[in-house]
Amino acid sequence: MKKLYFFLTIIFSAYAGHTQGISRIEKILNFKQKWTVMDVKSKTPYFEIGENFTIRVDGKFYHDRNNYAKLGGDWTLNGKELILTYDSFTEERRKIPYIYQIKKWGQNGFQLKYRNRFNKKERVYLK
Repeated sequence: MKKLYFFLTIIFSAYAGHTQGISRIEKILNFKQKWTVMDVKSKTPYFEIGENFTIRVDGKFYHDRNNYAKLGGDWTLNGKELILTYDSFTEERRKIPYIYQIKKWGQNGFQLKYRNRFNKKERVYLK
């Protein structure tokens, strides 16, 4: 019986630690609403330096691209994955999800890793 309690305590503490990590990432995303792309590591980048992301508490985001139209949609957090669901703003009103892995994060910025449409790895640093 003691072994069962010990086992359940370990599982509960691991789960509690995991949810605290997620909530810290969400707090950092909500701490600062406007994030700027500072650096892009890619041969064929989708993001450009200087683009802005506005992440709102209500689950909406806006992507202000340098020379293109402003994009937007919904954002969710699934573990250490940031899922940005872009609204196509066409007659079909399609929702296009993009999944980004959060690699490094802190008060002064975070790093996103993803695969572009050519299946190449890209890294984006937001501050």
